[in-house]
Amino acid sequence: MFSSFCAGRRGPIRRLDGLCAERCAILACGLVFALSGCGTAVTSPTGTGTAGAGALSALSCSSASMTGSGSDSCTVTLTAAAGSGGLSVSLASSNAVATVPATLTVPANASSAGFTATVSSVTSAQAVTLTASAGSVSKSFALQLNAAGPTLAGPTLAISPASISFGNVTVNTPTTLPVTLTSTGTAPVTINSAALTGTGYTMSGATFPVTLNPSLAVTLEVQFDPTATGAAAGQLTIQSNSSTNGTAVISLSGTAENVTHQVDLSWEAPSSSPVPIVGYNIYRSPGGSTAYQLVNSSVDSQTTYVDSTVQAGSTYSYIVESVDSSGVESAPSNEATATIP
Repeated sequence: MFSSFCAGRRGPIRRLDGLCAERCAILACGLVFALSGCGTAVTSPTGTGTAGAGALSALSCSSASMTGSGSDSCTVTLTAAAGSGGLSVSLASSNAVATVPATLTVPANASSAGFTATVSSVTSAQAVTLTASAGSVSKSFALQLNAAGPTLAGPTLAISPASISFGNVTVNTPTTLPVTLTSTGTAPVTINSAALTGTGYTMSGATFPVTLNPSLAVTLEVQFDPTATGAAAGQLTIQSNSSTNGTAVISLSGTAENVTHQVDLSWEAPSSSPVPIVGYNIYRSPGGSTAYQLVNSSVDSQTTYVDSTVQAGSTYSYIVESVDSSGVESAPSNEATATIP
C-alpha cells in the first residue's frame, strides 16, 4: 500500500524506494507554486490556471468639445476588476491648456476610476489629446477646444459634466466622480440647493446655499456604492439664480456587478505506480491553519480541479493525495498557498 513506501499522511516527505520527492506545480489565482510530491500522490506535475486582474481598456470623457474654461469629467475603464493592489494609470495631455493628474489609481476590485481634465480658455480653436497608459497599453481621447464667446451678463452657472456614467462597478465597492459648478457670468451666482435621487448614490463636497463670484467654482463629489447587482439610474438637480438654466438636471447611471473568484488546480498523473490509482483527493485549509478539509465530494478521476467556493480577501492552502483501488491515500504533496484578491 502507499504507507509502505511514504512518510506519514501529513508528516515530512522523504525519499524512499526511489518513489518520493517528485515535483508538483499548482497555478492558483495567477501564481505558480512549486511543490514536492510523495509516492504516487503527484508525479512530475505541471500546472496551468487563470488570472483575473484587469488591464486598461478605454479612456473616455463626458465632453468631446468644450468652449471657454471649465473641466471635463473623464473615466478610465479596465477589462476586469483591478487586482488586490489596484492598478496605477499614467495620464498625459498633449496641450498645456488642458491639464490632468500625473497618475490615477483604479482601486482594488474596481473596473473604472474617474479624474478631471481642467481646461483654460483659448482665443482660437485647438485640439487636445488625452492619454492614459498602464503597462504596455495606452488609450487616448480627443478633445476639441473652442474660443469662448461674449460673457453672459448677470449671474450664470456652468455645470460640467452634463451627465455622469459610472460604468460597471463591483457591488460594495464605492466609485466617485466629480461635478464642477462654475460662475461664468458678470455677477455672482447663488446655488440654492443640490438634490440627489437614485439608489446607491450619495454626494459630498459643498454646503448650500453658496454664492460664487465670477470665475469661481465649487466641486461636488458624487459617489455610486451599490449593494445589489443591476443597473441603477439617478438624478442630481441643481437650483440656482442663474440667468440661464436655473434648474439643471444631471443624469446618473451605473451598473453593479459581482466579481467571482476561483482557484484552478492541475497536475500530471504518475507515470508508473506499484498499485492502480483510481483518482485524487484535494484538501484545503484556511491560510495559517493545519486543519485540512476535503473539498471534492468524491474521488476526482481527473488531474484537474476547480475550487469555486473561495471568498475574496481570504488565503487558502492546498495539498493533493492520490487514492488506490482500495481507497487508501498516499502521503500528501507539499503545500501551495493562494491569496484571493
